[in-house]
Amino acid sequence: MLFKLNKTTRTLTSLLLGLTLPHQLLTAAEAPVALGSAANFGVLAGSTVTSSGATVVNGDLGLWPGTSVSGFPPGTVTGTMHVADPTAQAAQGDLTTAFNDAAGRSTAPISIAGNIGGQTLPPGLYKSTSSLEISVGDLTLDGQGDPNAVFIFQIATTFVTTSGRQVILIGGAQAANVFWQVGTSATIGTTSGMKGTILADQSISIQTGATLQGRALARIAGVTLQGNGVTVSQPGGGGGGGGGPVVPSTNLLVTAISPITLNPQTGLFEQTVRVSNGSANTVDALRLLIQALPADVQVYNASGKASGNPFVQYNLALTPGTSVDLLIEYYRSSRLPIPQPSFVPQDAAPIAVTATGSTISIDRNVQFENGRFLIEFSAIPGRHYAVQYSGDMVTWKTANPTLTAPSNRVQWYDDGPPKTESKPTTGSRFYRVVLLP
Repeated sequence: MLFKLNKTTRTLTSLLLGLTLPHQLLTAAEAPVALGSAANFGVLAGSTVTSSGATVVNGDLGLWPGTSVSGFPPGTVTGTMHVADPTAQAAQGDLTTAFNDAAGRSTAPISIAGNIGGQTLPPGLYKSTSSLEISVGDLTLDGQGDPNAVFIFQIATTFVTTSGRQVILIGGAQAANVFWQVGTSATIGTTSGMKGTILADQSISIQTGATLQGRALARIAGVTLQGNGVTVSQPGGGGGGGGGPVVPSTNLLVTAISPITLNPQTGLFEQTVRVSNGSANTVDALRLLIQALPADVQVYNASGKASGNPFVQYNLALTPGTSVDLLIEYYRSSRLPIPQPSFVPQDAAPIAVTATGSTISIDRNVQFENGRFLIEFSAIPGRHYAVQYSGDMVTWKTANPTLTAPSNRVQWYDDGPPKTESKPTTGSRFYRVVLLP
């Protein structure tokens, strides 16, 4: 139906538009912070980069104007290392531009202060006039169905996450669109799971076992790493600069825990923990931290330790909406019951497991009724070994972790995850052992 606006109607319409448009402008979505050439760097610092432990940086590592990079190896960088070269200098220039851009945003900032742990925040510009921390609870950022939703946090002084705290992304939110502009220095606590790009004026410290899905970019001072996984998040050709593949947000949950029972075949206590990928994105690898165990209990199949807590790592991808059952093996010489530990699942960078060396013979192999497969081989105490498995004796995969022989005889059980991708079935899996250099 057609109608004609009279003068009164036109006046009311103009008034309504005059009231509505300013509100729409005030609530307009933030644009991503343009990182320029700094977008390619997982770690970028001004004075030093220091790493201890098995840090993995998935992306470039840069330093300018400083010249001191230590801890690589044993740490690894999957991209290129730029130390005091023109590429690092250009990236530092772009970092300064990005830092000033993030700090200068001023459209309808939402005031925050103190601890923001335990909250769920929508996209927007958040401003703290002093320090900020994520403690007591985890922080959830909700993209509200928009994969391009942007979160910018302006923090006047320090930014801290306490041990074990997580930044959880839901509703399509992506780590590539989360920016933490820190007026002084940032500290990511032990075993934390951090998401987003950290733009710090001074230093960044990522403590033992913490993971960062994003970037650690420090303008003036250093970046300190302690056995961390840092994975660059790039928007798919979007405003963050650089383009490239999306490193998506992930949300891992423990969804089932079995009782702890003694396995008479191995003499080990066991339980199964189910970890589910509750996001719409693939997890490249995951690790499960095992906390609150008595001092005399050993996690027999641990892949390593973070902040003194053992963890097992599932070194394969977990697709959206799927789960994996991880078998945890405990050893306690006293045979006293083992109290229930607590579990913290985290997305992680895959561990590079190399298996170059001479192949040695397996002395015994047997499969039990429950599907567990035992192999036994002669070893040199203290030497390192890798077990490889195959379904066709052509393509071989390396089990995680590698072994250090405790004696001249080694027994190794294939229980399925986390060591291998699945539990072996009768006649479907072959094994070989490699003596590592």
